[in-house]
Amino acid sequence: MKAIWIVILTVCLGMVNACKKSANHTETTRSIRLHECTPLAGEGDLRLCFESVISDSRCPANAVCAWSGTAIAQFSIEKNDARIHELTLASPLPVSQSRDTIVAGYKIEFINLYPYPGTVPMPVPDSEIKAEVKITKL
Repeated sequence: MKAIWIVILTVCLGMVNACKKSANHTETTRSIRLHECTPLAGEGDLRLCFESVISDSRCPANAVCAWSGTAIAQFSIEKNDARIHELTLASPLPVSQSRDTIVAGYKIEFINLYPYPGTVPMPVPDSEIKAEVKITKL
């Protein structure tokens, strides 16, 4: 009986500790247009910029594909309008690329690329291309 209480107490303390750790992180999901930037978690001097679409091999809407494909995009981090870091991210995750990275105390995750292939007429104007990213301050 004593062992059960020790296990229950350990689990409860672990849950409380996990909640404390996650409370320190701020997380936002943003949609960034191609060739535009967004501040990282409200900090004006650090910005995430969507530079280009490297490739988009996602299976078009209403098509039957053996593989769902992936979108790969180039991003950069700017500080005071100077590029300090470049990153290439993929969504969904293929074997050879990363979906997320940590830069300057921020975890940046590439969620999706819009519009989805086959949902709009081609070619898609640059002004309509958007990357959805999740930014978490660590």
